[in-house]
Order: sequence, then C-alpha cells, then structure tokens
Amino acid sequence: MGKLSDSLKLLEKNEFIVPRYGIARTINDAFSIADEIGYPVVLKINSDSHKTDFGGVVTNIQNAVHLKKVWEDFMEKTKKLPIVFEDYIVQKQISGVEFILGAKEDPVFGKVIMVGSGGILAEILNDVSFRAVPIDAKDAESMISEIKASQLLSGFRGKKFIRDIKLIETLIKLSVFVQKNDFAEMDMNPVIINNDNAWVVDARMR
Repeated sequence: MGKLSDSLKLLEKNEFIVPRYGIARTINDAFSIADEIGYPVVLKINSDSHKTDFGGVVTNIQNAVHLKKVWEDFMEKTKKLPIVFEDYIVQKQISGVEFILGAKEDPVFGKVIMVGSGGILAEILNDVSFRAVPIDAKDAESMISEIKASQLLSGFRGKKFIRDIKLIETLIKLSVFVQKNDFAEMDMNPVIINNDNAWVVDARMR
C-alpha cells in the first residue's frame, strides 16, 4: 500500500483502534479537521514510508496558529522529500507508551508476528519478541513479558492490568489479521497504549 490512510482504513475495518484523523490537501482542510477532532494534533505525510526518517511528521500541534506555522514550514520541507505523496494526514495526538507490532512471512515458521519497543526506539533497541501465528492470550502475555519495554506499562499512570489487556487484545487481533491477509511484511509503529485503548497511530504494509 502506498498511502498511510489506506493502511489505517484496512486496520479499522479489522477492529483495530485508530485515532481520529482526516486527509488534508490545503491549510483550510487542515484547520477544519483539527477543529473537528480537537487539538493537540499531529501532521504527517500520507505515505506508508517511515516518516520520521524523512522528517515527514510533526507532533504536538497545540492550536490553529501553531498549525499554520507548522503547515508553512512543512510544505517547504516535504517538497524536497525523496518519496511520492499527494496529501497529508491531520491526526489526533495520543499520549501513552509506544510499542511496535508487526508481521512477516518467515521461510521456516511461516507467518510470524512481533511486539517490541516502539517509536524511534524500535530500530535502535531491537527489543522484540516473535511468535508464529495463531496465538492465544497466553502467548501474547508471554511475548509482552519478554521485552524490556513492558516495564514502561507499570510506569504510566493508571492500572497496569488494563493496559496489558489492551496490548494482549491487539496482538490477538494482529494474529487473526495476518492469517486472513497476504503480504510480505507489515508494521504498526507506534501503537500507543494508555488507559483508554491500544491506538494504532501509524502503519505500513507491503
């Protein structure tokens, strides 16, 4: 898939939780979307490339004045990016603990899923756990316990048990999803866990 919005729509259809967002081509589009979903918001290019690698995402935009400044700077920056895209996504900012969830086709084990430290730490720490699908709740709980990032769930305010359940449920959804769909690999990074939900903020599939 070439667009982030296509990946997010597919995930929403498969019961993953995605923060509210809209697709913008103009600054007026961006204002309308931000007013509807509420600040703070995130602005990102509508591409399934790793946007942080190219500076293609700006977080924590607090109000319309801030959005206008970010949009103007963003237009200049993104014109020079080595990727093709047509529009932008304005998305509700979510706070919590960041994880990466993903899947790939392994030549030995077949379809496998993974969970690990998310956000910009995903590739730096290589803190991940894998399982062949299908998995159950016990498998998911074991995967989470194997990564160092699981300790962050205790440090975030609220009930750790609730957040564990949200992440376990999302891993099981991912197991079901990859069994029903064919692709070489996918990742959802970050998936942000808080007391409300496990939010799929960004995703790419190939």
